[in-house]
Amino acid sequence: MRYPNINKMREVIKKDRGFDVVVIVSSNGNSRYWNWRLSATRNEVLSPKTKIICTEENWEGGAGQLLGTLYAFQEANKIMNLKKLLKNGGTVAFYHTAGYGKRMAPLCGTEGNNKPAVKLPKPIKIEGGNTLLAMLEAVLLSTQRYAKSREGRVCVFWGDQVIIPSRLMKRETRLPAEIFGIKQKFIPSPKEWRKNWQNYGILIPKKDKGVLQREKLTWKEVKKLQERGYITPDSKGRIELIKSMGCFSIDFPLLVALLKEFSKELELKKRKLDTDEHLWMPLTSTKREYIEKGGSIIYWKRIKRFKTRYLKRERKIMIVGVKNLGDKTLWWDYGNLANYYKNIMILLEKSDQGRAGREFYELEKYFTKKAKKNSLKIKNSILINSEIGKGDIKNSIIINAKVKRIKTNKAIIVNTNTKYINSKSVLIYNLNEEKGVRALPNEVITDIIASEGTKIRMRTSLLRDSKKDWKIRLPQNPFSYSEIERCLARLANGAFRFKL
Repeated sequence: MRYPNINKMREVIKKDRGFDVVVIVSSNGNSRYWNWRLSATRNEVLSPKTKIICTEENWEGGAGQLLGTLYAFQEANKIMNLKKLLKNGGTVAFYHTAGYGKRMAPLCGTEGNNKPAVKLPKPIKIEGGNTLLAMLEAVLLSTQRYAKSREGRVCVFWGDQVIIPSRLMKRETRLPAEIFGIKQKFIPSPKEWRKNWQNYGILIPKKDKGVLQREKLTWKEVKKLQERGYITPDSKGRIELIKSMGCFSIDFPLLVALLKEFSKELELKKRKLDTDEHLWMPLTSTKREYIEKGGSIIYWKRIKRFKTRYLKRERKIMIVGVKNLGDKTLWWDYGNLANYYKNIMILLEKSDQGRAGREFYELEKYFTKKAKKNSLKIKNSILINSEIGKGDIKNSIIINAKVKRIKTNKAIIVNTNTKYINSKSVLIYNLNEEKGVRALPNEVITDIIASEGTKIRMRTSLLRDSKKDWKIRLPQNPFSYSEIERCLARLANGAFRFKL
């Protein structure tokens, strides 16, 4: 299968048809970096007309996607009159990147506490220097096409997920809220549910073209929804459900209503509210269901009153709709080490997904099926800007590396300089080692530069959960990830030092 949306994503940049404004919501200390970086890479990932606004979350304990978006809008509106822009049919997109990046540790540390700056395999030039496309930049490139047909709306995206739709990306609902999702046929079995559905927010289509939002349902909860008549076959006997991407768009009247409804929270900056749990679910759930999922009856009643007032004022019959991106949509989540490794290794596959990935990152010219150059054997691998002396490379992606001797299989090696590497199924990132590297299977190795001349070697495994390890000093590491984070945070606007 071909993915024509990939070429259209680039056309949007060339034809200057992206969003009028993009707002980057970053962690404290990273806004200066993104102002510089995106100004330097705009021709790669943004339309020439697009204005860039970088804000910092500045909210103790995190605001959540709902309050985080509303707060970022208020802050960005102080810099540029976004309300006027939206009233006049302009387009605005928000990209959430704030947070410690715990699931990506220790890679976020090597980028200066800046997870969305972790690199992906596409070489680009900045200010005359060679570098790689950052995670956030890949997301920006993949989402500019949503601007068309969403005049007067605000789009909201995560900064660590690249989505390649298999259907047209134009808006298909005139409802105030539009949640992006993947509509697929559902085979009602516990095994199928646990494998392909249980870890996602679920949108259940209604006969009136609205949707019900439900968060990460167990099979028992699915059966209960079937018994209550919420999940039913269509006229052809099929059951179709929608996986939520966690991304959405809302129109200007709904945005204004939400800013008013949550004005107290925005003033005090004390609460954490997410869109799925604290907006879409109470908007589309009965009181009984919301309480069964652990929700507050007081909060449900509050959203119920908000919904009633809004529908009456705007003369609408419902608020939440869905945009089906297509059942063959590709979804590359780079938000944790295991997914980062898995979704980069996809680029070596002979599948439709592998070909689409190489097309998106423009890697076909670097792809080697089989070759022998002097004492170096290469099979099914991608090599970019690398000097490799001799050895054997299989099923690997090697970028900006200088290695005299190598024997590796299923490896991702980025920005590395060493004498030799002997490894299998590893991730080596930003490493400088004079003697050479022998890595264990599934090992992750990186160097963190804490200050001039200070290098901290950090190791973990692709099989470990870095979020659970956040405060733990693993035996092979001199510090915990949280200690590294605090050290880097003390450096003023630390990420800006890691320009290239």
